Amino acid sequence: MTAAPSSSQRPGARRPGGPSPEPERLDELDDAIVRHLQQDGRRPFREIARAVGVSEATVRARYHRLEERGVLRIVAVADPFRMGFRVLAFVLLSVEPGHQVAVIEALAGWPEVTYVSSCTGRADLYIQVVCRSHEDLWELLSERIPALVGVRATETFMELKMHKVAYRYGGESPAPGPPTPGVVGLGRASRSGAQRRRRIPPGAPLRGGQPTREGKSPS
Repeated sequence: MTAAPSSSQRPGARRPGGPSPEPERLDELDDAIVRHLQQDGRRPFREIARAVGVSEATVRARYHRLEERGVLRIVAVADPFRMGFRVLAFVLLSVEPGHQVAVIEALAGWPEVTYVSSCTGRADLYIQVVCRSHEDLWELLSERIPALVGVRATETFMELKMHKVAYRYGGESPAPGPPTPGVVGLGRASRSGAQRRRRIPPGAPLRGGQPTREGKSPS
């Protein structure tokens, strides 16, 4: 399980001809909760609350607010190759002016098409397709796509090996860890005063309640 955008489209995508969604204003706590859910969408609210230093009720309320506003949703991401889909390809399409919206709507309705976006450059549209066989891909490229009114050219790239798949966006650091007891915040413990302690090896002899520097018993 992982946290993903709440609509059926990818981040930054929009309905054909519609406006781009306005970015949500997230505070530091929202951001920390999202990062935890991106690591594990099934992580309990209680565990997240412990890590970020707030109550479980606060995390639950923030999560529902983020979900209602379309910031995220929890989905199961399946491996297409393990499910019998052996062919993954990317297709660039050149579309005649005035036909782009209709082509987008048609492609978005096909189960083999997992991603559709408008782009700049030598092509007008970029799509990702997942097929069970090369025969299915051949039918898609030679019959179904050319039959769409307005498509004038396509260029196909076959994927040979997947090296990275990520659903975390930006260069954010890992989600904050558990806070130091008594420190309020987002899991970022202060390193001042009594909280700056070195680790005491098990069984180390003590001198006045503190381990000796050499690890030997005091004379």
